[in-house]
Amino acid sequence: MARSRPDAQRRGALEHLADELAHDADSFTPEVASAHEELPGRRRGAASSRDARPSTGAAAVLLDIGTSRHEGYTHVLWVSPSAESQLGSEAFEGLGDRLGRVPGVRGYAWEGLDHLHLRAPGRDHTSLLGDAREVVADLLD
Repeated sequence: MARSRPDAQRRGALEHLADELAHDADSFTPEVASAHEELPGRRRGAASSRDARPSTGAAAVLLDIGTSRHEGYTHVLWVSPSAESQLGSEAFEGLGDRLGRVPGVRGYAWEGLDHLHLRAPGRDHTSLLGDAREVVADLLD
């Protein structure tokens, strides 16, 4: 049967582990701060807030927009999991093509069914989301 260590030894081991983990931790910190710390007209954490989200309409299909982390893309649209049922299968399948024709958008790529990455250099996030929602509103009519 193994003997348990006294609490003092256990605390000492945890402190030693914490010191070792902290050693050279700054080498993993990015050297350059993110160029997009805050999006204009947006508040951090808004997408995960408990505020009521629209259940119908274009805002219920295109939930939010952010900065894409995919190489070559500038924006990413967060598409609702219920987008296909709201738009219909045919309209949903053509959603990328239609949003790819929004002024300033030069390309798109899907990541799963809920993230649509757009190449739209120079486009403002808020106005691009508004234009994209107009396209969706036309599909819903």
